[in-house]
Amino acid sequence: MTKAQKIVIASVGLILYAPLIVVILMSFNSSPYGTFPFSFSFKWYSYLLKSEDLFIASWRSIWLSFIVALLATTMGTMFAVWRVSVKSVIGVASDGILLATIAIPWLILGIAMLQIFNLIGIGRGNVSAVIGNVAVVLPYVVFVVMARLRGLDENLIEAGRSLGATQLKSFYRITVPLAMPSILGSALLAFVVCFNNFTIQYFLLPLGVRTLPLEIYSQVRTGYSPAINALATVVLLGTVLIALLLERLGAGSKQFRDRR
Repeated sequence: MTKAQKIVIASVGLILYAPLIVVILMSFNSSPYGTFPFSFSFKWYSYLLKSEDLFIASWRSIWLSFIVALLATTMGTMFAVWRVSVKSVIGVASDGILLATIAIPWLILGIAMLQIFNLIGIGRGNVSAVIGNVAVVLPYVVFVVMARLRGLDENLIEAGRSLGATQLKSFYRITVPLAMPSILGSALLAFVVCFNNFTIQYFLLPLGVRTLPLEIYSQVRTGYSPAINALATVVLLGTVLIALLLERLGAGSKQFRDRR
């Protein structure tokens, strides 16, 4: 690696991680304005434990993300299985629709979904928020699981069928266990995307009901609090742990393929 390449990599790393490092450091600063001089303290983490609004918003975000991840993973896995078995124009068209969902800005999707839900009489609500978030995260699940299914050895499935297993039984006893690392990985990815999806939640949740992104937005509007740095640090830690788990699942899947 040349010196120029090292400088470029270091510069990119600095741009990406310097703000995060500052946020983490300021979360341990006792200053109520997040400024120097630096005085080490856990007071803002203590504040988080005592903040009922942040606790309720965090718990609501976790539950919403869990429900959305569960529904999206179930539906996305079933769709991916169907897509792998379909080679017609319909399958290609469905890929285009899913890719469009990823490419369209969430702001446009949020406005469009709100208008649709108003037209059919649902309006804002918890059901609307779940449906909207499932629609957004579903393509991620489909493409992750579909990539794994396309890499499976079809001879294993055919062997099960030749031994008397029905199509449904071979799916649950052969296909699902082989694709499980990707299914779990897509579920974690869906959870993270939903957890951080401020835009869709802003448009579809009932007025006055706040998830964690909405609560942070509300607090930032009324005035800066260093407790937000502490909250951001906790969320960042959780995100890193999920990323490590995703990496672990990917490594486990690769080791399984190598042993096979």
